[in-house]
Amino acid sequence: MEAPAGHRTRWRLRAGSLVVLATVCSLVFVAPAHAEPGAGESSSPPAEVPTSDPPVTEEPTTQAPTSDAPTSQPATQAPPSPVVVHAFKMYVSDVEVGDAYWQGDGAAEMVIAVQNVGSNVGDDIITGYYVFPGGTQATGAYGTDGCQVNNGALSFRCSLGERKIGRVVVKVNVDPGAWKLAGSGSVTAAVAGAPAKTRSFAIVFKSQPPTPGIALSASQPQLPAVATPQAQTAQLQVKLRNTGAAKGSGAVELVTPSGVDLTSFPSVCRTRRKLENNRYRCEFGEVAAGKEITAGFGLSVSAEAREELPLTGAVHGYLAPIGQDTIETRANYRISAPPVAGESPLPTDVPASPLVAPAAAGGKADAGDGGSGGDLLSGVRLSSAPVLGGIIGLVALLGFLVVFSLRRRMRDDRDELAADEVEDVVLVPAGGIGEDRTPLLAPRSPVPRALTLPRLPSGPIAGSGFRSRDESRDDGRDGSED
Repeated sequence: MEAPAGHRTRWRLRAGSLVVLATVCSLVFVAPAHAEPGAGESSSPPAEVPTSDPPVTEEPTTQAPTSDAPTSQPATQAPPSPVVVHAFKMYVSDVEVGDAYWQGDGAAEMVIAVQNVGSNVGDDIITGYYVFPGGTQATGAYGTDGCQVNNGALSFRCSLGERKIGRVVVKVNVDPGAWKLAGSGSVTAAVAGAPAKTRSFAIVFKSQPPTPGIALSASQPQLPAVATPQAQTAQLQVKLRNTGAAKGSGAVELVTPSGVDLTSFPSVCRTRRKLENNRYRCEFGEVAAGKEITAGFGLSVSAEAREELPLTGAVHGYLAPIGQDTIETRANYRISAPPVAGESPLPTDVPASPLVAPAAAGGKADAGDGGSGGDLLSGVRLSSAPVLGGIIGLVALLGFLVVFSLRRRMRDDRDELAADEVEDVVLVPAGGIGEDRTPLLAPRSPVPRALTLPRLPSGPIAGSGFRSRDESRDDGRDGSED
């Protein structure tokens, strides 16, 4: 059904208003873009055209210096160059073996922390290597925060700025019989212009071996706080107990860390001797069943060792029951002290293994204009932003108006169709059949009006060839008269 003329007129007015709005927006947003200088143009004002007569320049006259003026300027002093100091701190954790070691799992980790405490312009390169005692092997390593490792050479290299800390994590495996061995590992590091440093580490077992018939324990010496590292002394208490049913010969061996010496033996030691540089043996003689022997040993801690606290040592206990094999156990002790005032310990936690990072993009993308492009945030490139924003806003506005107009037109057409389908209501006055009243209308047929056949007129249909009954009679009558 064709829309009424009023709707067509309104639609033409809306289309015209959209065209006018688009033209105005284009002039507002696009005109300023043409006024901006291009990428190769300059925004400075044009230079003035020189006149035909060049300006007359006067030659400067040289005047002899007067006697009052100084003949030479004082030399300016250059700023003092910064003092470069190469120094670093290093901390090495012990290799701690958990309870799973006694079930055959000897996996453990060691952390090396390095801090650049010097004052320099760039980064300092700190290199180092590590050595493990017998019965322990390195299975891998990784570095974080500027540190790299060389697993084949058991070495590392850290590039650290001032006050920066780098860490190296070494994964190790401890053999099943390594707990009976005496020994410690070491880490050595150095930086150009500073002496090398060596730190020791020990293999620490968190629990004692499951050996029945003997019990061993050791105290944990605590040194008093001092302002500066210096030599100090400490006491180590060792207890050996025979938990078996038979008496046996007991003995202990002390393994001291580097920089710590055994200075005195207790009186319960019947025999004493030094086995190695850091290993001492004390024999108690016969120990009855259920008896415990306590022995105190004097230790001397050097100033260098005091600076490396905490230090870990080991005590090995032996008991040989009559008629039986010698049984052995082990206990750890640690010498510690409060940190020096003003110093904070280096982090000892194990950092997460770094993931493989994608290669960083090198430099800025070449925009093809001699290196001037590629940065959308530069002042020159931002000149096209208002134009793009105006175009996008204009397209969005036009789309909204078109959709709104179409929806409104469809709604108006739908309302008109609904109004046309409604039949006119015929009001019939109340009344009946009579001379003065209008007869009531017959009820409407249930058959739709569109399907009601038209009433044919009386008489023959024109051109059909049929005649009515009256015409046939008239023709017969006429013939009879003839």
